[in-house]
Amino acid sequence: MEFFQQYHIAIIGSLFLCVVIGMTTLTYKEKKWIRNTYKKEDIIALGFGVTCYGLSSDQGPPKRYKGFLLIHRAGLLFKNRFSNTRFDVPGESIQKAYPASSHMGARLYKSAVKIDFSTSRKRMDTIAFKLAYPPQWIEIIKKTFIENSI
Repeated sequence: MEFFQQYHIAIIGSLFLCVVIGMTTLTYKEKKWIRNTYKKEDIIALGFGVTCYGLSSDQGPPKRYKGFLLIHRAGLLFKNRFSNTRFDVPGESIQKAYPASSHMGARLYKSAVKIDFSTSRKRMDTIAFKLAYPPQWIEIIKKTFIENSI
């Protein structure tokens, strides 16, 4: 107990450093996957620490996936950080991007973005993301996919 009282600042600092190193390692791993999968000139926007709430066509309450969101020339891709869960939305199927406060009946944060798109069965589906600076993301999606399709 006396050890913790004398060295509590060093212990807290060490734990903080371990968390920072872990987050940096995970981000590096994700960047390496992106570099190996996509050409640099095809990448339009990339965001880490994004929460995806899944598709509106999924059964049950919204799920929470943490990972990164990549907007590339052919569409947008969300990849979960710890599993192989991926949501790949083709750019030509995106109909609308807008800010939202709920998804599938559950309340979301103010920084949520919903994207409506048509599926292969010609049905509409919606995916929701919580990310930083949603107006910028909405503007990028509109300029890249929606305005070009008109």
